[in-house]
Amino acid sequence: MATMTDYQYYFLCFLLYFLSTLLLKSLFKTKNPLNLPPSPPALPIIGHLHLLGPHLFKSLHNLSSKYGPLLYLRFGATRCLAVSTASIATEIFQTNDVTFSDRPPLAFSDKLPFGRYGFFIAPYGNYWKFIKKLCNSELLSARQVEQSRAVRHEELTWFLRKVLESAERKQVLDIGAELMKLTNNSSCRVIMSTRCSDDNDEAERIRQLVKESFEVGAKKAIDVGLRYDEILERVLKQHEESPQIENEDLVDILLKVYQDDKAEFKINRTHLKAFLLGKKRDI
Repeated sequence: MATMTDYQYYFLCFLLYFLSTLLLKSLFKTKNPLNLPPSPPALPIIGHLHLLGPHLFKSLHNLSSKYGPLLYLRFGATRCLAVSTASIATEIFQTNDVTFSDRPPLAFSDKLPFGRYGFFIAPYGNYWKFIKKLCNSELLSARQVEQSRAVRHEELTWFLRKVLESAERKQVLDIGAELMKLTNNSSCRVIMSTRCSDDNDEAERIRQLVKESFEVGAKKAIDVGLRYDEILERVLKQHEESPQIENEDLVDILLKVYQDDKAEFKINRTHLKAFLLGKKRDI
């Protein structure tokens, strides 16, 4: 008599679990107490993943055409809303923006030196709105972008010169690494008027901290944050002692807002460091 293999056994268990789940759901099905939007039939565990094809936008369009412009979807343990009309998007992002625009905090954000003051993890509210407004009106304004043209031109010239020198000497050059340096140096000079990819101790410390930021856990994240704080405090003091009038960088602009007692939102030194830390991680 043939015996059942492990593969057949596990498959049979999964099949029985699947059929039992469908049966129990059909027997004890009740009205949704959360009053959720319409939702296509879902499978146990994977939810609606089986309804997605290779082109996500086409799959969502087909679902919205069948079930309506606002859908409740579940992908594994992740739940989301699919919005396909401008009127409903307006309801979500304008009329009910406070409800939908917040984001869950990191598990250990309250223990970090800068807490939840970073622009990308700050809770939706007056502080986040003020920083967003500051970015649009000052940090990313046409005047500030034009002012950084000379910096970007210098860094691009430096990059092209290094490429030509390597070609003349017939040396191998890692273009990807050099492009990364170009981006880092351009961003750092716009933010705090210093290069982050030079061969010096400060640049190396910044590079190492950025690398560690993506690798550490909760305990070490606190230590990395404190080391960031040391560098950022030194940068802030340098700009306070020698402010630039004509060629203001991002730190100069933030310090002006920090020192303005009549500002729409009074930011403190922790706000400054958290915002700069978020910008450095972008690069």
